[in-house]
Amino acid sequence: MTLRVAILGASGYGGAGLIERLSRHPDAKLEAVASRAHLGRPVDDAWPHLAGLVPLSFVDAEAAIASADVVMCATPHGATAPLVRAARAAGKRVVDLSADFRLDAETYAEWYGPHPHPELLDEAVYGLPELHRSELRGAAIVASPGCNATAATLALAPLAAEGLLGQVPSVTIVTGASGAGRATGLGLHFAELSENARPYKVAGTHRHTGEIELALGRLAAQGKDSRSHGPRQEVRLAFNPVLVPMSRGILATAVARPERELDDASLLERYHAFFDGDPCVRVSSELPQTKAVAGSDRALIAVRWDRRTGSVLAMCAIDNLGKGAAGQAVQGLNVAFGFDETAGLRLGGVWP
Repeated sequence: MTLRVAILGASGYGGAGLIERLSRHPDAKLEAVASRAHLGRPVDDAWPHLAGLVPLSFVDAEAAIASADVVMCATPHGATAPLVRAARAAGKRVVDLSADFRLDAETYAEWYGPHPHPELLDEAVYGLPELHRSELRGAAIVASPGCNATAATLALAPLAAEGLLGQVPSVTIVTGASGAGRATGLGLHFAELSENARPYKVAGTHRHTGEIELALGRLAAQGKDSRSHGPRQEVRLAFNPVLVPMSRGILATAVARPERELDDASLLERYHAFFDGDPCVRVSSELPQTKAVAGSDRALIAVRWDRRTGSVLAMCAIDNLGKGAAGQAVQGLNVAFGFDETAGLRLGGVWP
């Protein structure tokens, strides 16, 4: 049977990515799209690049939930949990792109405030398929990871699983402006963003820091095939993002200082072995770049040994709207429902 899917928050960038992927998905039918800002208007009004291709109009969340087997939420943090509760009460499964079900209640409270519906947290599985594939099968709530967290976690995952993170690994990311969504702000105006690079939410203040630490802590305690509510070690991470003038893309540069000597060949072998069989991750000796993943749902990863400082340098490039958002969510949906993992996805990028 074809899976009926509804998208809440379908007039945001994440929602557009979901519409695109589900429109070409062989096992899913896009049944409804919801948006308060565009209620009653056709999809074309919000997304002119889809003109004539998606014959739907935006409905309210209640109608969208009622029409589908699974609900995909591309809605804001905090506002999403009540929508997930409504979907679960109606017997629907959920893929959530917000942060509302990525963390345990205590960690969520630290970064976002009290959780609106903590009674649902036990149903949620962290939706990074490379680390939670077996747990995702049949999941009631797929908590799709954040874009920065995806790039940082994938860069450091093989090291975490082997106890090679050292004391305090660090990650610096450069990220495109679409990560902030469609809402406007002074720092996102063309005159402010163009020809500029601006650090933001540095020194342990970015909300994705806690998410990355949890993911790496589970890897350190459990290895690659992790359980969302299983044991974890304490990991502390220095995480600092930089906004750069590109529309999409993330490049994470991670540095770890393990307590033993390594080399390029052994590190590359470790990374290849760790991600073997993961269709949306490519490990290469070539350094990654954001242009190579623009429009794609893959991550490109490279790793180097810095013998002068005794450090591992790991780099990961993703499209923040692809593997960092909509592509990752559809990949999680595919695993949860037993479809081909890459159904509806685009593995090649757009060049130039």
